[in-house]
Amino acid sequence: MTKELVTVVIPIHLEEPLELEKISLAQTLAILHRHPITFMTPTWLDTAWYEEFCRGKADVRFERFDWRGHEAYGELQTSADFYKRFLPYEYMLVVHLDAFVFRDELEQWCHAGYDYIGAVTYNPLWDQPSSALRRLTGFSYPEYFGSGGFALKKNSTFYRITRRARLYFNAYHWMRRRRGLAFYDDLFLAQHFPKLSPSFRVAPKALAQRFGAAWEFGEEKDLPFSNHDNASLPFGIHGWIRYFHEYWKPAIRHYGHSI
Repeated sequence: MTKELVTVVIPIHLEEPLELEKISLAQTLAILHRHPITFMTPTWLDTAWYEEFCRGKADVRFERFDWRGHEAYGELQTSADFYKRFLPYEYMLVVHLDAFVFRDELEQWCHAGYDYIGAVTYNPLWDQPSSALRRLTGFSYPEYFGSGGFALKKNSTFYRITRRARLYFNAYHWMRRRRGLAFYDDLFLAQHFPKLSPSFRVAPKALAQRFGAAWEFGEEKDLPFSNHDNASLPFGIHGWIRYFHEYWKPAIRHYGHSI
């Protein structure tokens, strides 16, 4: 059976999004409507609002999973059962409701041939040299951390790794819960997936900067783009509602959104 190239996966957990999230969703539908769009939803969620909002804008479907809360969502991102659902597609583009897509470059990024590309996280907290222990164990900090809120994944690769490393992931989550530690799937992915599969291909930072941005902390002067020059902006961004909201307003207004 021939696989489709990609589906846009939008995780939802509220029966109706927040007002600014509706702007993100409207933009995603307007820019990426020619691609299959899949809402990832908890089994218990009433999706009537989304069905009505999307009517006439895009053809959408819903994949239901048993999850409640951020950590349960993150654990699903390390589950083979999750990726098995999406094997009819070569790739998934994960677009959270606090992401914003500027143009349709999706096929171009799929054809780049990487297993994972995440929006580059601009946060000095993660720009740290690896400790001797990290180097010894092989879990050195990567070149950059790619945000899972706007990310492209090759489904067959993620299915293979999560299936083969199921016991590893289960043991990790068990130990993490016993210690009361939070779980961030994108940080985990950046450090563990390349270790578990040496052939795992992550786009280099210089290329990923053109794919996406998640600006959390740091100086505007250090950014490789401008909010007043949409041609300089990447394919999409993540976290614009929470971080540097005023900075992103001119770029978002450029697309006709009242904000």
